[in-house]
Amino acid sequence: MASNSIKEMPAKKQGAGVPGPATKINSKMYHNRVALTDEQKTKTVAVMQERLAASLDMYSQAKFAHWNVKGVNFYQLHLVFDSVADAIFPQIDQIAERLTQLGGVANGTVRQSANSSPIPEYDTTLTSGMDHVNALANALGCYCQELREASDKIDEIGDEPSSDFFKQLVVEAEEQLYFLESHLEAGDVQ
Repeated sequence: MASNSIKEMPAKKQGAGVPGPATKINSKMYHNRVALTDEQKTKTVAVMQERLAASLDMYSQAKFAHWNVKGVNFYQLHLVFDSVADAIFPQIDQIAERLTQLGGVANGTVRQSANSSPIPEYDTTLTSGMDHVNALANALGCYCQELREASDKIDEIGDEPSSDFFKQLVVEAEEQLYFLESHLEAGDVQ
């Protein structure tokens, strides 16, 4: 099952994303005794790689909001945004370790994540608290959707434990989404 496959992602144009040379994505799979077929492991790892990138991106977006928020509710939102980052941070390691348990290589550098994350780019021109709350809630909503889709795809592949693993990550992330969205509510019922 061991395969050596390193794929280069082309470098993006200066100012349009990731600086520097082409980013290498390692798709090598190591042989192990996990009770799944090689095909199931390879497919599950592929789904997990994108969510690893998403988790790193989500964490960095929460930290960006934490560092750059301004306005009357600065301190409270500064703490809320850090709480989001603190909840997402352990998920990075958990996803990477589950992925490697199945025989994959965790492609988790900043450049690999920037090339692979499905989370939309954060608006780095924002300063006001509520603008950051809205932007971060949008990003976190996308992240939660990615986790749900990963669980569904992995379930279809036939790896129930990994599917359940992602279900737990969704619960944790959606709690943070609830906290953010509560700041946006004006008392109206949907």
